[in-house]
Amino acid sequence: MAPPRYELTLRGPISRTLLDLIRTRFDQVSTPGADGTVLVVDNVDQASVRALLTLLWDTGHDVLAFEETAT
Repeated sequence: MAPPRYELTLRGPISRTLLDLIRTRFDQVSTPGADGTVLVVDNVDQASVRALLTLLWDTGHDVLAFEETAT
């Protein structure tokens, strides 16, 4: 079974500072769009996803969509 991949679509861009913080906490994070409104996080458990969502909400980001896909 492949590890899950999570795609989070945000309203507006994510700041470089916050993205750097997320990348230090989670090993495999990417932003496929140039504007940084989509985060892709690979190989994390549900507790880590919850921590990521809380971090985004605490920094004022709106999560518009959240999707789990197989890698």
